[in-house]
Amino acid sequence: MLRLGVVALLLCACGEPLSATECNALLDRYTELLVRSDREGTSAGELLKLQEAARERASSNPDFKACAARVSRRAFDCAMKAENVDRLEQCML
Repeated sequence: MLRLGVVALLLCACGEPLSATECNALLDRYTELLVRSDREGTSAGELLKLQEAARERASSNPDFKACAARVSRRAFDCAMKAENVDRLEQCML
């Protein structure tokens, strides 16, 4: 369902590396935008369950584990401000 590979195809880190909390926030944001575009009418409770499931799957993904080392601060800031999935994915290129 989620395209975790997008999170993995990231720029080399510049500046202060991301924390694990920030990597999870990035995944949560991506999940939120993806759900908003693909599943209109999803309740807040359902969104939280989907975000939790995405974090669970990501925890065993080696690409996601490298998030802090591979996502630049600039890409993170851009992604967190993205208004839709397409823009978030552009931030990660």
